[in-house]
Amino acid sequence: MRKFSLGACVALCALTAAATVSVTYVYAMNSFNEKVADVNQRQAMYAKLSEIDQTVRQEFVGEIDETSLLDGICTGYVAGLGDPDAKYLSAEKYKAYLSGTSGKSVGVGINTVKDEDGNMKITEVIPNSPGEAAGLQKGDVIVSVDGKEVVRITYGDAVTLLEGSAGSQVKLGVLRPAETQEGSGQLVTVNIIRAEYSRKSVDSAIINGNVGYIRVRQFQESTPDQFQEALTQLKNSGVCGLVLDLRSNAGGDMESAAKVMDILLPAGALVNSRDSQGTVTLEYSSVASEYAQPISVVVNESTFGAAELVAANIREYNKGLLIGDQTAGYGRKTQVVPLSDGSAVSFSVAEYLTAGGTAFDGAGITPDITKLLTVEQKEQFTLGDLPAESDPQILSAVSALIRQGASVEIVPGDGENAEDAEGTEGEETTEGEETPASGEAESQAAASSQAS
Repeated sequence: MRKFSLGACVALCALTAAATVSVTYVYAMNSFNEKVADVNQRQAMYAKLSEIDQTVRQEFVGEIDETSLLDGICTGYVAGLGDPDAKYLSAEKYKAYLSGTSGKSVGVGINTVKDEDGNMKITEVIPNSPGEAAGLQKGDVIVSVDGKEVVRITYGDAVTLLEGSAGSQVKLGVLRPAETQEGSGQLVTVNIIRAEYSRKSVDSAIINGNVGYIRVRQFQESTPDQFQEALTQLKNSGVCGLVLDLRSNAGGDMESAAKVMDILLPAGALVNSRDSQGTVTLEYSSVASEYAQPISVVVNESTFGAAELVAANIREYNKGLLIGDQTAGYGRKTQVVPLSDGSAVSFSVAEYLTAGGTAFDGAGITPDITKLLTVEQKEQFTLGDLPAESDPQILSAVSALIRQGASVEIVPGDGENAEDAEGTEGEETTEGEETPASGEAESQAAASSQAS
C-alpha cells in the first residue's frame, strides 16, 4: 500500500480547494454578468417606454384613455414573446374566459358563420339564450350590428360587437329568409339584452338503428356530467357501440377532457406534459372502469387540443379507430395567471403528450381511416345541415364499428350511401374517398364558426 506524507496531503487539499474556489468564482461571475445584462436590458426597456409615454403625452392631440392605454401596453408585451398562444386578458375578458370554461357565457347566444356576401349567417341559436328569447332563428342573416353594416366593418369586427356585459343592449339588423321560394326575405330589427346563458357542449342520438352517437363541441367544466348522462342513456337503450364526434371541437379544459377519457379508458396515464427543461409530468390518470363496447372517433382539421388528445388516447389504448381528416396539431399547455387588477396573462409552459409519450403539437393526429367531405358537404356540416345518414364520415365510423365486432342493425353501404361507406386500401385520398392511414403530418386549421 502506497503512503503519502502529511505535507503532500495538505498540498493536495489546498490545490483541490483552490480549484473549487476558482470554478465557483467563474460560475458566479458568469451568473452575475448574465443577471446584470438582463437587468440592463429591462432598464433599457422601461426607459424606452417612459420616453415614448412622455413624448406622446406632450404632443398627442386628443384624450388618452388610461385603461385602454395600459391594456394596450400589456397586449404589446405579450405579443412580443413570439408565442402564438400567449394572450393578455383584460379584466372583462378574463371574466368571460372563466365563464366560458364553466359552460356559461354572457352575450347573445348564437353561433354564426360568414356567408358568401360577407354577412353573419346564424347556424345555431342556443336554447334558453337571449337570442332565442328575442326570436332569432337558424338561417337568419345578420347584416348590421348597432347600425354598422357587417360587410363594411368586416365579419370579425361584427362578431366582437356582439360581445358585451350582461344587461347591455345590442341592436341587430336581420334578414330573414322567405318561407317559400316564391316569397321574398324580410329585413327586421331585433333588440337583444345580453345575459348569461348555459351552453350545452354534448349532443347525443341513436343512429343506424342501434349505434350510439355523441358529439362533444368543446370540453368545459360541465362536459363530463353531460357526457356521462348521454352515455348512460345510450347504454340503457341497448346500443352496440359508440361513434364519438369530435369534429370542429375547439379543445377547451384539459381536466374535463381527462374526466371524459376516464369514463371510456382503462386504468393508466391520460395526460402527460413536457416542459422546456424536458421534464415530463403526469397530470391525469384513469381508474380501472372503462367503456366495454367498440368506439369510432370522428375528427377533422378543426379538431383542436384536448379533443386531439382524447382521440389519440382512445387509439393508443386500443379502444377504437379514428376516422376523418388530419387534426389541427395544437398540443401546447397554456397557463393562465391572474393579475392583481383582475386581468390575466396566458402563455405556453409545456407541450402535451399522448398516453404513449408522443407530442402532437404542430403535427396533429392522423386518422386510421382517412375520409374527407366534399366542399358542399363541409358547408352543410358547418351550417348543421348534414344529417348522419348522408354524412360520409359518420357512415365510415359506423362501418369501422362493424370492423371492430359491433352488430349494427342498419349497415352502411346499402342503397344510395354505398359509395360513402366503402373504403379503398393504400391509395391516395381525395374528397369523398377513404383509405387506412398511419403516422402524423403537419396541419394548420381554424374553427369555422363563431359563438357570441
